Amino acid sequence: MKFKIVIFDMDGVIFENDNFWMKLHEALGTLHPGIELTEKYLKNDTKRLADEVIGKLWKGKSSKSFFELIKNSRYNVGVKEAVSELKKRGVKTCILTSGPVQLAERAQKELGIDFVYGNEIIIKDNIITGEYNWLSFDWDHKGEMVKRICKEHNIDINDTVVVGDNEQDIFKARVAGLSVAFNSKSEKLKKECSHFVDGNDLREILIWIV
Repeated sequence: MKFKIVIFDMDGVIFENDNFWMKLHEALGTLHPGIELTEKYLKNDTKRLADEVIGKLWKGKSSKSFFELIKNSRYNVGVKEAVSELKKRGVKTCILTSGPVQLAERAQKELGIDFVYGNEIIIKDNIITGEYNWLSFDWDHKGEMVKRICKEHNIDINDTVVVGDNEQDIFKARVAGLSVAFNSKSEKLKKECSHFVDGNDLREILIWIV
């Protein structure tokens, strides 16, 4: 089979850090309430979570820490080489993330990623406004997003590879032609995926993408 596109999760796959939003909580001094709100709402009321965190906890705070985290985020091992090799093989690349689209756009610019889809917090005059643009408020939205991406770019879903590292990526694994659990702590994800990589060298996925 000739795969046409690889859809990557971002946190923990493209970049080393596996949760950008928690890092931002740390930087903004909102870690403890952030953890409590995430545990309470992440799986059952994502809109409430966004409203409470972005609309209240972070509203009015300086965006300096946000942009510093984007600038200083480090790529996982082999990311540049893996993306370059996929391009040589004529395979499109995409980032689909619940993290900030601004970080995905940095990777797009530096690595030549073809498409990026992520969440956006609105910043004006270096201040977090409390407003946001979210891809979806459904916990299982990534599976539907994979379908949408394939339709948008005229790619058969069976010609799609997804690479993820956490439980939310299960919904992508269930719809794609091939799925890889990458450096994942989730046994549930590993069971759902076609293959898994235990280390953090992204080049290891290339053996299955021909």
